[in-house]
Amino acid sequence: MSEGSQGHHLTRQDLEVVIRRAAELEAEVGSAAPELSEVDVVRIAQEVGLSESAIRRALAEHRAAVTRGGELLAERGWISRLCGPRLVTAARNIERPADEVRQEIESHFQANESLRLVRRTKAASLWEPETGVVASLMRGLDLFGKGYQLAKKGHAVELRVVPLSEESSQVSLTCDVGSERAGWFWGLGAAVGVPLTCLAAAVTLEVYGIPSVLALLSPGVLAITVLLARAGYRRAVGKMRLLLDGLLDRVEHQEPLEPPRPTWRDLLK
Repeated sequence: MSEGSQGHHLTRQDLEVVIRRAAELEAEVGSAAPELSEVDVVRIAQEVGLSESAIRRALAEHRAAVTRGGELLAERGWISRLCGPRLVTAARNIERPADEVRQEIESHFQANESLRLVRRTKAASLWEPETGVVASLMRGLDLFGKGYQLAKKGHAVELRVVPLSEESSQVSLTCDVGSERAGWFWGLGAAVGVPLTCLAAAVTLEVYGIPSVLALLSPGVLAITVLLARAGYRRAVGKMRLLLDGLLDRVEHQEPLEPPRPTWRDLLK
């Protein structure tokens, strides 16, 4: 190594740029990326001046990001490509212990959202709306103004809490709004049936020499119906994402998770 190279010092930002560029050059020549254990990663990070606590936090965040949401719920099928995804996810890093956050949200699900636990893994739990006549009446009448939006709008809710350190965690909420999507696209079936009926009528009329423009209008009616349904469903997805983000806001700031009760004017709307 030359004397000039030995005397040149790199800042932390310079180091990041050099490592990123070296990885790009390695990829260009087609070299296989080595697989490193977490112990190796911690050792290498310490050698370049990073603290062990910082690198272990980064590793925990990486693990959480790789499996964020959808562990118990999965997106499948061509319908999602046509109509839009049925899973809505909100995630956040929160400076609170994982067990404390998990217990608080799960208690809220049971007490204020009319949800029941159906499955649990090490990091995630799956919740569905309470079944039965009493639960349905409580959600329908909503005498206490709780809203029950997760139970009314969602088919299922997945809660995932991953510890990042002793005092921090990553929390993600994934709601299955497939029922809401189906509601918006019920009109799609009618839109398909009506144009096809019109087309059959047009063909029949043409056979008997009676001109008709219905055959030309049918594709346009179908396209407009799909576009309107997609637009309406996007608004519904946006409202659900806002609801999930609001819940995480209250968790992060340690505010009461039960949403504020609506006024009598809101109930009459």
